[in-house]
Amino acid sequence: MNTSWWRILNQLSDSQKLFIGLPPYGKHLLEGPPGSGKTNLLLLRAEFMAGSGYPNCLIITYTNTLANFIRSGISAKQLISSNQIRTYHSWAYDHIMLNLGERPIPPNAEFDEASRKELAKLVAESNASLPSLKVYDAIFVDEAQDLTCEELQLLLQLSENVCICGDTRQGIYNRDGLDVPEFVALQRHTLTEHFRIGHRIARVADRLIPPNPGTPSLEETSNYNPQLQGESSANLHSCATRDEQFEQMLELIKIQLVAFSGDSIGIVCGKKDTRKELRERFDGTDLATLVYVHGVDKNPNFLERPIHVLTMHGSKGTEFRALHMFGIEELNDNLLRRTKLSYTAVTRAKTSLNAYKTGSTTKALESAFSEPKHFNLTDLFEDAK
Repeated sequence: MNTSWWRILNQLSDSQKLFIGLPPYGKHLLEGPPGSGKTNLLLLRAEFMAGSGYPNCLIITYTNTLANFIRSGISAKQLISSNQIRTYHSWAYDHIMLNLGERPIPPNAEFDEASRKELAKLVAESNASLPSLKVYDAIFVDEAQDLTCEELQLLLQLSENVCICGDTRQGIYNRDGLDVPEFVALQRHTLTEHFRIGHRIARVADRLIPPNPGTPSLEETSNYNPQLQGESSANLHSCATRDEQFEQMLELIKIQLVAFSGDSIGIVCGKKDTRKELRERFDGTDLATLVYVHGVDKNPNFLERPIHVLTMHGSKGTEFRALHMFGIEELNDNLLRRTKLSYTAVTRAKTSLNAYKTGSTTKALESAFSEPKHFNLTDLFEDAK
């Protein structure tokens, strides 16, 4: 059974039910740790708004992968349609075209800092051209820490009812979107518990980014139920070659397809080119048609196949019953040495986490997976017996 989306009311805690059922107006900020259900609650809140007579809702996120993932969570009641879920830059592009009649940037241009500034300037001009700023019944923003404060302010002008959610520990793009409450009056709602991440996996995350003094850890606040979902595990595999990495991963995936039937399995990697490598490797196996490689395959869909390959950046906001981190020696490159990126990847896993390396990876990641063991002076010196 797929456990990515809540379909039964009794699956929700009282605080989660309270948030979803807030009066269908107002401006809200939802914050919480990985696994606390922020994305799930955001979509349920949007569906609640639509069902309450406010169907003109817009749901915005940063990446295409997360937009596709959220679309996979639309309930059978179809209160929200898939075209209401957009990436920020695709929405901004259409908003500018509709209101100014000009193409802001080439369709396939890199969404870099210069493009973002140009888009923000043109979104402001578009907003100024509108007869009324109240374009939407409600606006919802997931992973708000990945947008800039300016981008969010311009977007949130377009509705009296808004809800944003995020977590600063997962802000891998160095944006300041979660500072927007200083400029937009938002009612803050803080989730303190999480239900998705198994205790062993939470321990790895806590060692990557330890909680601040006085703040409980992910492991302490985990409500993961091992009796229902199975004991969680987190393992780092040292392999002689990339071929060995893939063979070990393939063997585990074949077991997981049976053990976690109906649920999703994720594979994340540090570099975009590694996705192509994995596509080629899977094409040589009997699992080829069960795999979607996001950013390589056409029109990947989270509902159609059980195995999904993504970059670590692209995995933000997603979740998988089993997660595999392939080729993490790539994280030893200077440009990829980011603890937050590793934290984001690790916290995509629910029950099973496996990482594979050939050679060294970051010391932070190796330490996070390590377990305490007995070591004494005789182990330290060569002449000691």
